Amino acid sequence: MPPSASNLAVHVLRGGRGVPEQGEPLKVDPTELVLAAGQLDGQAAGFGTAHHAAHARASHAALGAGSSAAALPGMLAAWESDGVRYDRQFTSLSEKHRAAAAKYAATDDQKSAHIDNAGSAL
Repeated sequence: MPPSASNLAVHVLRGGRGVPEQGEPLKVDPTELVLAAGQLDGQAAGFGTAHHAAHARASHAALGAGSSAAALPGMLAAWESDGVRYDRQFTSLSEKHRAAAAKYAATDDQKSAHIDNAGSAL
């Protein structure tokens, strides 16, 4: 079974296996990081849809009077705040995955050019 999107980046960075031993090269596929970012975007969209639906249902709850009715506005405000925070976290993680992919790809390109230049000099 593949790793969940929340663990996919760690899985990718570990080359699909355990943590690399000291001195072992870190193998990262930038494409996998971009795919993980897309999965995070999808999870964010699904979470947002479900969160808004639950929030709408809860806001229409008829609790009458008493402590439950008094607590509902505070609960809804906390849910709204949590939803915004989770959305920011999903967005941040997705952006970080894409940025890491771009940096790894740029590093690979630079190192490849150095190797080509060294080979040409021979």
